[in-house]
Amino acid sequence: MAAKRLIVVVESTAAMGPYWETILRDYLDKIIRCFGENVSTVQNSSSSVEFALVSYNTHGCYSDCLVQRTGWTRDPDVFFLWLSSIPFSGGGFNDAVIAEGLAEALMMFPNSQSGDPNQQNVEIHQHCILVAASNPYPLRTPICVPQLQNLEQSETIESFPGNCLYDAEAVAKAFPQFSISLSVICPKQLPKIKAIYNAGKRNSKAADPPVLAKTPHFLILISEGFREAQGVLKVGEVCCFPPFNFIEFHSSNFSFTALSIVFFFCLGKFQSIYYKFHLI
Repeated sequence: MAAKRLIVVVESTAAMGPYWETILRDYLDKIIRCFGENVSTVQNSSSSVEFALVSYNTHGCYSDCLVQRTGWTRDPDVFFLWLSSIPFSGGGFNDAVIAEGLAEALMMFPNSQSGDPNQQNVEIHQHCILVAASNPYPLRTPICVPQLQNLEQSETIESFPGNCLYDAEAVAKAFPQFSISLSVICPKQLPKIKAIYNAGKRNSKAADPPVLAKTPHFLILISEGFREAQGVLKVGEVCCFPPFNFIEFHSSNFSFTALSIVFFFCLGKFQSIYYKFHLI
């Protein structure tokens, strides 16, 4: 079995900050643990699970770095540590460099180009989740991406060697060409973010699978090729994995439902603490 890989591409501007705890707790936590459920029992390195993180910001003087990336890790705890340590700052009213973030993730995946992006029975082992809170930068910019093939001239930017100008949708169109699924999590209903997801779909006519969105105003779009994420967020189904160190407190005077108070690290292990109280 081929190695399974997941890259989370996260916007690190201040616009994402207020939503990050909810996204990490209600969506990424479940997806990552389900995706790597067998990582501790797999003995053969050829069937391992690997995680990586890419963060991106905006153009402007308030952004220290446009794009940053980690290496690959097989330890989910280390990956949670990276995710929970992202500093969210800058951005202002500028559009985010989503194209650069997606291109960085695309370059990190091993090149495994598929013959026909519309073929439906291809098992996909490489996945990317775009987490965005801002619109993409609207202009095409110089970006390094793998060599694109089998794309019609009308579907993307001309792919002759001298042309390296791409926008976010053009980069997204390359994902199915390399057998990589592209999913989207956005705390706002942004049409331009949905357009990026649609550009990265293997089958543009396929209906989006229903997912369980705890926050109705969130835009949660899971690729039809990302079966683990579909299963854990599917409407009517409950994740089979308990949250990390779930602690329940009872009181005769109060009650709260599923409110996450704080994330903290203990001996390098990422733990999420949830508090529940029950009103009489």
